[in-house]
Order: sequence, then structure tokens, then C-alpha cells
Amino acid sequence: MTKSVKGRGSEPLVTRPQQKPVAEGLASLLTNAKGRTLRDLRRDALACLAAALHAIDPERIVEEALRVRGRTLEVLGRSYPLDGRTIDLLAFGKAAVPMARAALRMLPVASGILVSTRPATGIAKDRIRSFLGSHPLPDAGSLAAGEAVLRLVDGLGPDDLLIVLVSGGASAMFEASPIPLRDLRAAYASLLESGLPIRDVNEVRKGLSLVKGGRLAARAAARGATVVGLIVSDIVGNPIEDIGSGPTAIESSRGARAMQVLRTHGLWEEMPPTVRTRLEAAPAEPKLEQSVRRRVHNLIVADLSLACRAAMKEARRRGYRVRLWSTSVEGEARKVGPSFSSHALEWAPDAAAIGVIAGGETTVRVVGRGRGGRNQELVLSAANAMEGRHAVLLSCGTDGIDGDTEAAGAIVDGDTMARARRLGLDPEDFLRENNSYAFFQALGDLIVTGPTGTNVADLMILLARRRDRRAPSRRTRIGGRGRVDRRDPGVRHRGLSGRRLEHLSGERP
Repeated sequence: MTKSVKGRGSEPLVTRPQQKPVAEGLASLLTNAKGRTLRDLRRDALACLAAALHAIDPERIVEEALRVRGRTLEVLGRSYPLDGRTIDLLAFGKAAVPMARAALRMLPVASGILVSTRPATGIAKDRIRSFLGSHPLPDAGSLAAGEAVLRLVDGLGPDDLLIVLVSGGASAMFEASPIPLRDLRAAYASLLESGLPIRDVNEVRKGLSLVKGGRLAARAAARGATVVGLIVSDIVGNPIEDIGSGPTAIESSRGARAMQVLRTHGLWEEMPPTVRTRLEAAPAEPKLEQSVRRRVHNLIVADLSLACRAAMKEARRRGYRVRLWSTSVEGEARKVGPSFSSHALEWAPDAAAIGVIAGGETTVRVVGRGRGGRNQELVLSAANAMEGRHAVLLSCGTDGIDGDTEAAGAIVDGDTMARARRLGLDPEDFLRENNSYAFFQALGDLIVTGPTGTNVADLMILLARRRDRRAPSRRTRIGGRGRVDRRDPGVRHRGLSGRRLEHLSGERP
């Protein structure tokens, strides 16, 4: 495959647009609070959210991960000689545009394809073809992008270097499948409405795809190309095979459990006939030589633990005694909300101000006809537990999107229930109809950030102050006095590091 390459000394490959502060436009959430204490708690919680989103800025993270030294590319400890090599770029998902901007600024990319739901602002159009895909259901643009990607991969040769930038949402935005689009969308819709864990959803998606489950990387590596995947993880535990359904996860199961998942959960008969036929008569996967496997390398460059640590740091800076609850929160949103808030409010009873941070990805079983998302439903279900407290809880999708709404999530505090009663709103009624959006819209407590350009799953932040209680100054800092006790045993880091090299050499559990 012959291409011309422009080096870093040539004209700029990309421009970097000015980014607006994520928290801009959220001032109304402060005016909704009753009294100074709740207003300050809301302000601090939103500041923690902004700090978390800044920490996972995909453009900055990719730029820091890549280094070109002479004719060698260094990617966080691994080196790739560039002499005689052509570099191609693929970028899929909600963070595709900013990730691609960084890669193009750092590398002499010859050509590539970008797939996102947003226009490719600041991308060099003479070398990068951009496609608008759809989310959460694939559309014609998603399939057109998949076909273009396969053509690019089939043109690769020995010693070519393929950089693949993967982020959440890629499962729907980018697809190649023998299943007709109408049936593919019907299957996706049934899976997403079922409340299944995302790994089970992706297992079925992989069974229907020609690019998911590592098939894309295997196709490129079989032609002699080296594949380097830079991944922003949006799934609990950072399973590479499930982030964007794992296009570069060469050891993925590739849908082997798909029929079992559908039958176990009573969804088999809901699937279109073309889907059932494909899964029943799936072609045998070719055996990959070890030399092919060795040409594929994957790297997690940002994940939920990175966002949680940034939120914790900001909370400490503002005087809260902080605990990381978990980076692996899963389960039904309406059950997680009351459990998390109740336990968090009782933590560190001797502290005057506490912060409890958590992250993960809950699910919603859709039984009503309302609008909402898992973050809004989680927060709504916690409203009763928060009543009367000097406390605030927010839950937010780090991509800026929650369910079928323009909101990223919602916020509640100790006065939310009283305000709701004055308006004649009963949270239980809205939960029954999966209508959390309407509840928070009436109260003016939706968190609307717009698309953030990144995605590492969901973030939960609970802050509270205790009445007539003072913690020893060595443990917490209130209003700038005292200092934080760094030995606080409640502060724990769970989950994987924000940067971890994964050279896939065996089946992941």
C-alpha cells in the first residue's frame, strides 16, 4: 500500500479548538439549593465532577502517551521503529475526535478513518476520512464506516503500523455484519432494554460482527501489520474485549457464549430469524498463529479509577475527609442508589465533612414509558435516604449522556424530597414509569454538560457535613484550616491503574 507521509516538521496536521469548561451552564443547580450549606455542597460536588472530567481529557492523555524520538515511536515503555513504516490511524467511539487530534499532532499519519457521532472538528480531511455513526443503535453510517475500515485493513502490508484509538460507544458507531441493518438494530434494541450486564450484551454483538471481538486486529496482523490499540475504558474492570466490543482484543471469545446468553435470559425468541441463524451456524474462527498474536498490543490510557482519584483529590482540597467506595459499582440503578447513599452517609461518623466517591456502570430494566437514564434513576432512588441531611449526591455519565436524554445525570440533596412534595411529585411514581428525567426536569436538577468528548463509565459523588460536629484538625480541613491526614485508612484505591500496558498473550478470564 503506497502512501505519502508528512513529517512533524511540515504544515500542521490538526488544529486544537478551544475547549469550553464542562461545568459552564450549571449555575442554576446552585440557586436551587436551600441555604448556604447545601449550596456550598452542590458547588463542591460539581467542582469534583469537573476535576474528574479534566483528568480524563482524551486529547491530553493520548498526547502524553505518544513520543517520537528520532525515527522511533515510544508508547509508554514500548518502542516501534518508524524507518520504512507507514502509519495508518483508526479512531472509533465517543472520544474518537479528540484522541485522533492528539495522534495526528504527534505522528506522521499517512491515512486513516474516524468514526464518531459528532463532526470531526480540527481533523486533517486530506488524509482522514470521517464517518458519522449512530449510538446506541447502529445505522447506515455505522455500516459504511465498517466497510471502509475493512478496505483500509485489507490494504495493509508487512511492517505497516496501525494505530487504533478505541473509546466507549464504538460498538454501535462502527460495525460490519452479514445481518441486515433492520434486524441488527432490532437485536441491539432488545439487548439494551433487557437490563443485561454490558459484557453479556457485547458477547451477542460479537457473535454478529465481522470486526468485533478482536477480528479487526487479527485481520490486520495476519497481513503482517503491527497493531497498537490505545483505549479509553468505559467498562468496569477494564476488560479490553468489551470496550467498544473489543475490535483489537485478539484473544476475545468472539461471541462463543452468545446463544447461551440469549436463551438464559429469555431473549432468544425475540431475536430476528437472521440473528438466530447466524448464531446457530457461525463459521469456525481461523486459528491464529503466535506470530500474528505477537503483532497486537493494547494499552489502557484512561479509565474510571483515574477520574475517581481526581475527584477525591479535589474533595480533599476543599476540606473533606474522603473515601473511594469502589470503581466497580454494578447492579440495578434503583437498588444501588439507596444502598450507596445510606452506607456512605454513615461513614466516618467522627468527621465534620465527608466525601465518598464511587464509579461503575449500573443497569435499568425498562418497564415504564418514561424517559431517563441509569444515573438519573440511581439518584432518584436515593432521594428518600438523603432527606433532611446536609448532604448532596450526584451521579453522572462521564460522556455527558444518560439514557435517551440530553442530560448527563442528576443531583439530589437533603431538601429534594421537601421540594418535590411542594410540587406534588412522588419519586415512587416516577421510578415505576422509568421517568426520572421528568422528575428532575421539574425540579431543575438535571446535570446537562453536553457531550464531553470522553467516556469512562459513570461517576457518583456524595458530600456531607455533620451538624454540631467537629473532626480533629489532623483528619480533615474545613474552610482552609487544619490539614488532611494522608494516612486515612478509609482512602483506598481499587481497580486498575489509569495506564497499564496489555500485551495480549492469552485468554482473559
